[in-house]
Amino acid sequence: MTDWPFPPNASYLSVKEVAQVFRVCPKTVRRWIASGQLPATRLGRDWRIARSDLRALAAARGKTGLADVL
Repeated sequence: MTDWPFPPNASYLSVKEVAQVFRVCPKTVRRWIASGQLPATRLGRDWRIARSDLRALAAARGKTGLADVL
């Protein structure tokens, strides 16, 4: 079993947590948000990404294993 960077019952994830899951730089996640590839909600200066939107992104990028786990 993998140690995820977020609690198993989390509905929303931070940019940093998403970056760790996809193994990309947080800047890349912010680019996905800016381009509209990844829907997100802004809370102050931070972004939060819904777990369901993350599943959809993983499936769209061909990471079906990751989409199933999320």
